[in-house]
Amino acid sequence: MKVYEKVIKHIEHQLRSGALQAYDFLPSVRSLSQTLNVSKNSVIRAYIALEQSGVILAHPRKGFSIKADTEYDQPQPPSPQKVIRGATSLDIIGSAQRQADVVFGSANPDTRIKGRKEFYKQLNKLVRLEIKSPAIYSHYQAPPGNLELRQQIAKKTHSGHAELDPEEIIITNGAQEAISLALRSTTQSGDIIAVESPCFYGTLQCIEALGLQIIEIPSHAPDGIDLEQLSNILERWEIKTILLNPHANNPLGFNMPDTMKSSLMAIAQAYDLVIIEDDVFGKLVHTSQRRRTLKSMDTEGRVILCSALSKILDPDIRIGWVSPGRYFDQVNYLKYVTTLATSGLMQHASALWMESANFDRHIKQLQNNYRQRKILFIEALKTCLPVEAHINNPDSGYLCWITLPLNIDGDHLFERMKSEGVSITPGSLFGTARQFQHCIRLNFSTFDNTPQQILALARLGEIISEEVNFQAQKSPT
Repeated sequence: MKVYEKVIKHIEHQLRSGALQAYDFLPSVRSLSQTLNVSKNSVIRAYIALEQSGVILAHPRKGFSIKADTEYDQPQPPSPQKVIRGATSLDIIGSAQRQADVVFGSANPDTRIKGRKEFYKQLNKLVRLEIKSPAIYSHYQAPPGNLELRQQIAKKTHSGHAELDPEEIIITNGAQEAISLALRSTTQSGDIIAVESPCFYGTLQCIEALGLQIIEIPSHAPDGIDLEQLSNILERWEIKTILLNPHANNPLGFNMPDTMKSSLMAIAQAYDLVIIEDDVFGKLVHTSQRRRTLKSMDTEGRVILCSALSKILDPDIRIGWVSPGRYFDQVNYLKYVTTLATSGLMQHASALWMESANFDRHIKQLQNNYRQRKILFIEALKTCLPVEAHINNPDSGYLCWITLPLNIDGDHLFERMKSEGVSITPGSLFGTARQFQHCIRLNFSTFDNTPQQILALARLGEIISEEVNFQAQKSPT
């Protein structure tokens, strides 16, 4: 038997045993060659043979994934599911971040930079004025909110593309309220919505609280959600809304290409589909020119854009917004009857800060910092983690998704690292069927390559290697 045929047999064994399943990505050529102690050319030849036989599918710049229609795996098409998460993510993520010495688990930004200090200086000035002359800014700011802030948001959302209309923006208490209002305005309990998978766990919990059913549609870097599968789902099920995060995606870090966004808009028009666009990380591209939002391509009012200052400034600044298109009246009313208003003082401070030159400088600094930290972080991961760990290199943002062998439990890794004072986020939170149990998400927003951080990553690598070796001893040769 030739060497490349042995590689094929290895992959076929993993398919039959269930270690590899439909849509899973195969290890990189380098990783598998080291694992099997064969040449890279043998792995490449095996992958080419498997592609030609229809077992795997090539993705430019991404690698190879298992096709859904192979003889080894005949998965059922996605169907509506209830979200049952309870307080799982709150229990796991909340306590872990508070107790950790090294934090890689939260999705919080770097709050040590100058832009945040400038914002609080501005807020402090307004507070002093409020003390001298009570009730200047502290009256209820009834929806849709402070006009000056809405004007700044409209001006600075699309970076040169079609601007938002300030009259169509509603200020919210963060992006989570914006998304909740969007869902409540377009769906009723029991309705079916589509989400990309993996999906941010906060979104899943919001969907659960509203009693909605979901269909999870695979999403992969760099193209985003699988549009072919979305079209098939729309043929079979009555989908009310699709919710997705196309820029600096959480957790995969991709920027959906404009060509794919145009195709998505065409599908939405054909099926009269509402799109909720989570753009909370949208400014955190690693280049000076961000891509267009779906909202900027929308001519029919079907895209509901949601964003906030939480990921670019400080999570404690609960300033978010929603541009609901044709659903403005419903969202505006629900905002009023749900939380009445968002802090007038904080809105005014945000408007003044966004209007100043500090805002643009702040965004450029974030983009530069996260681009440089990503390079350092990926290099550290390659040094510290075993070859079995597939490291997704994000295009934007400050989150890194890591895929491990299917028999490695991310929840167990989370608990072991937590006991050593290091927080990570287990991948199981990002799906309803624990399909990402073998994944973890790490945050590099404050990664400075310190000895403590490197030791933490090295320890993570040691624990992953221990788990891989333990599973290998259990498995038949």
